[in-house]
Amino acid sequence: MDHVFLLHHVREDDEYGEDAKLIGVYRSASAAEQAIGRLSSQPGFSDYPQGFQIGKMPLDKDHWEEGFVRIVGVLMPLEGEGTDVWRAVGAQLLAGDRFEIIGPMPDDEVWRYPPGSIVHCEIQQREDGEALVAVARA
Repeated sequence: MDHVFLLHHVREDDEYGEDAKLIGVYRSASAAEQAIGRLSSQPGFSDYPQGFQIGKMPLDKDHWEEGFVRIVGVLMPLEGEGTDVWRAVGAQLLAGDRFEIIGPMPDDEVWRYPPGSIVHCEIQQREDGEALVAVARA
């Protein structure tokens, strides 16, 4: 056997975006299809019968070669507002405690550090607790 069949169940979820579950790993597509037959009437699965997905995967091969990025929330100061206004934006954590600001920036806003900027951030105490705040270009 040089491959296996992975059975996933995937559904859209309001709280988390996409809710994916690895159901099992099978020796054949037929065995994965039989699992769908056994599970499709179970609670949750019966509400989303279209969510079952079978994927064929070769053995002894890397399937995720690119690494991954870590996106964190950063408070961004807005420019030209007349008072302190902040927007929660996404930023990719880079080496050396640097962050790259992720866009897009809404047309009706001007961020102090626009998307693509590399910035330093610091943890600040805010009214509603601690927050990571963009404070300077890196």
